[in-house]
Amino acid sequence: MTRRHRWHTSLALAASATLFLTACGTDGPEIEREPYPVQESLPEADTSTMRLPIPFEDLTVVDPGWDLTPQYADNVHLAAGEHDGVVDFTAVDAHGEPLWAVQRPAGHEGFSVTTDGTGQALAVLGDEQNTTDASADDTATAYDLLTGERTWGPVEVPGPHQGPGLVFAAPSEETGDDNGTRTALDADTGDTAVTDSDTSHIIGEYHGTVLVAESETLIALDTGDGRELWHMPLAEHGWEAESLRASPHPPPADGLALIETSPSGGALLDLEEGVVLNETAQEAAVDTTTDTLVVRDKTGLHAYDADHQRLWSLSVGPETTIAALGGVLLYLREEGSVRVHNVTTGEVAEAYDPQGEGTIIVPEDITADGVALLVDEDRHLLAASPEAGTEGSKP
Repeated sequence: MTRRHRWHTSLALAASATLFLTACGTDGPEIEREPYPVQESLPEADTSTMRLPIPFEDLTVVDPGWDLTPQYADNVHLAAGEHDGVVDFTAVDAHGEPLWAVQRPAGHEGFSVTTDGTGQALAVLGDEQNTTDASADDTATAYDLLTGERTWGPVEVPGPHQGPGLVFAAPSEETGDDNGTRTALDADTGDTAVTDSDTSHIIGEYHGTVLVAESETLIALDTGDGRELWHMPLAEHGWEAESLRASPHPPPADGLALIETSPSGGALLDLEEGVVLNETAQEAAVDTTTDTLVVRDKTGLHAYDADHQRLWSLSVGPETTIAALGGVLLYLREEGSVRVHNVTTGEVAEAYDPQGEGTIIVPEDITADGVALLVDEDRHLLAASPEAGTEGSKP
């Protein structure tokens, strides 16, 4: 029996009740706002015209129907696709099995996968109050990432999800965009942890740590009790508070954060120690197999071991970007081409069959258990890990 059949009766009843409520008094599509079990397996993607990396050639590739970039924790990926005005979220385990699904109305695609203070993985989804009122307030609700059971919420938030982490923002009254007042939530309770003020602004929330830029100081706060974890004077690094914001690139790993320090500059922070690991970092990624950190900065590409000792460096052009890192292989994009390196030595590696044919598919993310997100045009596919006790290849 697969995990998708192990459901609590209360969860199924909640889904039924939600169906009844959403069918009454609304003119739009019916929205199943509570997680419900998925009874069918995901469709297998046709990879016959794809040139997959060698480590994933024999794995089953499934298509969860995701348009949004998935997020991951505790061996589960979550993302969504929009169809007919409905945003369909699906949680999928490492073996490509759907665990649960839930829906949101169009315009509420924002979500975050995080962990609470006990290490429990959560999916936090934005929504609006289930009402016919055109000015309904925005809300956020947290679910256990593995089971889909509600953990807390819905709680009112100032606007749609913005991130990184549990950051929500109201539209700016001046510009109409999402640069208004930002609020960070506590993952344990959904309570407001930090809110922008006249003298400070939230940069992002990172698994229980909120980065706040004040006029002369960068501060890290605990979302649970609001205590200061550490602070650093901006003048030590030549930074100005109004220029500090989260990087558009995802955090490379728990305990690390990428920030923008200027329109063309960035930095990599160690959130636990409160130190700057790299003053000019643009991107970073961690290989969980070897615990190797790779950073792309203004001077090139650099790899560091678990003790932060440099392993190697390469000169790369400004157009080079990190596509994925995992299984000892570093995938780079460079002017429309793909280059792969061994992350421990820096040497060029052969990740694709030289005799292979078809469209080269580049991983977007690789987890510690060997699951890979593969991007095929606008589709986010999942190269699944084999079921326990199997050989792991396609039949």
